[in-house]
Amino acid sequence: MSCTRAIQLALAAAGDPAGACTHEFVGGVDALVARPRGGDAPVVVFANAATPAGIEQPAVARLLRGLAAAGFVGVAPELPLVREGIVTPAAVEALVRAARAAGPRVTLLGASTGAALTILAAADPSLAPRVNAVGAVAPFGSLREMLRLGTTGFYAGEPFAAAALVAEASARSLRFSAPNDPGVEQLLANRDPARFEQLYAALEPRTHGLVEELSPINAIAHVHAPVELLVGGGDAYCPADESRALARAGRGVRLTVTTGLEHVCPRLRPGAVDVVRFLGRTLASAGAAERSTVLRPALA
Repeated sequence: MSCTRAIQLALAAAGDPAGACTHEFVGGVDALVARPRGGDAPVVVFANAATPAGIEQPAVARLLRGLAAAGFVGVAPELPLVREGIVTPAAVEALVRAARAAGPRVTLLGASTGAALTILAAADPSLAPRVNAVGAVAPFGSLREMLRLGTTGFYAGEPFAAAALVAEASARSLRFSAPNDPGVEQLLANRDPARFEQLYAALEPRTHGLVEELSPINAIAHVHAPVELLVGGGDAYCPADESRALARAGRGVRLTVTTGLEHVCPRLRPGAVDVVRFLGRTLASAGAAERSTVLRPALA
């Protein structure tokens, strides 16, 4: 994908490009889909951030139409409970199913919570060989560290002014997935960073396993495709050090820390060129891959 084409996509996604999105079932998952004129094209599957509107968030349709304007099929599946800020294995499984059904080869793109899910999905053995590239904007790496940050306000041993959603989302995810673990509420009620490790250790082994399973830091080494990470240096939702840790843990990972983002929203400032270059590198493999279609779509 040329830099000119990446700029075209960035400008289209930031504006209101022409073309329609349709609701379809892709791999049994409700999804928003946009296609370029001419039909068949390389496929990009986008995993959205945790927003109450889900894939109905207007920015999602703008991004998909921007992808279509740049010559791609854009697919955004509605992942279970992500609207509510809840991360579960079911969301990863739904993303894997949608990506497998979307085409024989796919590029995965994700934002915030969706970026973390994208890395987890790209590491799934049934999908990994079919992924051209992964682009992740402001992912978290360790759910355990997000729990520490959300409950105590500390990250890497220092106070960190995190957005309120960090505490809300991490608590919802843990409560939903481990409702019968008596240690969950004690951990979530704690505000003392010195007690976090003791309270975390008291959780049931199954809960520990779930937290590890949903932490991209433990999966990224199993991603076959090149991975692009993009994060704002002052991100209040997913600290930039989460992306730095992911870059160290993975293979073929390129990290860009930029001033051109406010969490997942591009900003018109000198660092905005980083966003364009990130898009260009992520989608280069998609543009070079064999043209494919979304397989057997059905209206939702």
